Amino acid sequence: MNHRRARVAQEIRARLTTVLTHRIRDPRLDLVTITGVEVSADFSFARVYYRAHRDPSDAQRALQKAKPFIRRQLAKGLPLRRVPELDFRLDETADRAAHLEEVLQELKEERDRKDLKEES
Repeated sequence: MNHRRARVAQEIRARLTTVLTHRIRDPRLDLVTITGVEVSADFSFARVYYRAHRDPSDAQRALQKAKPFIRRQLAKGLPLRRVPELDFRLDETADRAAHLEEVLQELKEERDRKDLKEES
């Protein structure tokens, strides 16, 4: 990603966070965190990754419902002629990392049990 796209993605993320915390009053979005934004090369599309600390499907519905309002709020401050179309995606990175950590821990415990057995 080039420098300008990275800067725009960072600005979108910051503004989305502000909109979600100060402008939207939907309780389904109270515990939603924007974790990342990827912007297309022509700035017409932005994929927004979020974490929902409550029900993710409720958060997704609330984000879809609020999308027009969010885009209008972004239009007020972004240095772009057109506000990118937003695509909200649940960020499952932390869940995958936790699962991977569990698997690695199980493998370590299994190896330790095997080593103990061989020493006996």
